[in-house]
Amino acid sequence: MKKKRSLAILSAVVLTMALLAGCGGAKEQTQTGDQTPANQNENSADELDPLSMFPKLELPYEANADETIVEYEGGKLSAGEFETFLRVINFINPQQGSMISMADQEMIKVFAREYTATKILASRADEAVHAESVTQAEQTFEQIKGQYMSFFGEDAESKFAGFVEGHGVTKETIVEQMAIINDSITVLRNDLKDEDLKQIYDKMDVADRTLASVRHILISSETRTPEEALKIAQDVEGRLKNGEDFAQLAQEFSEDPGSKDNGGLYENAVVAQWVPEFKEAALTQPVGEVGPPVKTDYGYHIVKVESRQERTFDEMKDQLSGQALEAAYDSFSTDELDKLIVTYNIPEIKNAQAE
Repeated sequence: MKKKRSLAILSAVVLTMALLAGCGGAKEQTQTGDQTPANQNENSADELDPLSMFPKLELPYEANADETIVEYEGGKLSAGEFETFLRVINFINPQQGSMISMADQEMIKVFAREYTATKILASRADEAVHAESVTQAEQTFEQIKGQYMSFFGEDAESKFAGFVEGHGVTKETIVEQMAIINDSITVLRNDLKDEDLKQIYDKMDVADRTLASVRHILISSETRTPEEALKIAQDVEGRLKNGEDFAQLAQEFSEDPGSKDNGGLYENAVVAQWVPEFKEAALTQPVGEVGPPVKTDYGYHIVKVESRQERTFDEMKDQLSGQALEAAYDSFSTDELDKLIVTYNIPEIKNAQAE
């Protein structure tokens, strides 16, 4: 079974983006929730309890802080240290925290295994790397703080201080844990070489390297026969070739909810994500021309490629670095990690004990 990498190689930037996503969902809830008199006063950001929006992590197990969760060559992971890590993850990424609170014993083992991997890799960082990791972690903490405070309304600074305390963490522990993650990533990244990334680039399918802006009009065959869908598509194609506006006809005829209101446009999209027939049209159809209807399982598409560009190695280097980083973690996990771990002592889940 392939090991999950939900925690161990998250960079500080990814963590911040995760928080943004979580905050967005909570903000939407405060704006679109019930407006009944009983909760009318609760819809003000100034009066919302931050901990009700982003609750403290409820661990699904119980363990003494000094218990050993994982023993590995050269060290151990205590229950107290592991709890701190999980609470920091919940603080940074509430959605991840929800997964932790509902985790079964096997998932807790996955989290413990990943954090052990992070600790082992971080221990290989030198002082210069660690100093930079701390600096990055402090900067990320300020970004996260700003995102939370934007939801707290008046007296946000005081609310944030209480919020941190309510989560059972401190600024110091948050920065410390993020620095450990940063250390582990840098240790892996320092082993990556440009020639390794270039090999990944050269092996990629051209569709994975190509970005295209494509307008299309979908005539669905779900509610009509394929022959009827094709006839409508051909009629729309004719109108387009007679000079009618593509965006206007897309809004009138297209049955693709993802692009209809945008004039049928998918802008600067990776071509590889599309179904084979549509992908082929996006890769080969002359730019600026309306092609004949393209048949897919969804129906018939009238396609116009507005732009197409195959990205260079330099343009994709950062993305390739991320892929190579995952491969490096896979290699460490497969070749080293399980050999270094001596034993697990994962606590039982409380609900499982009750049953």
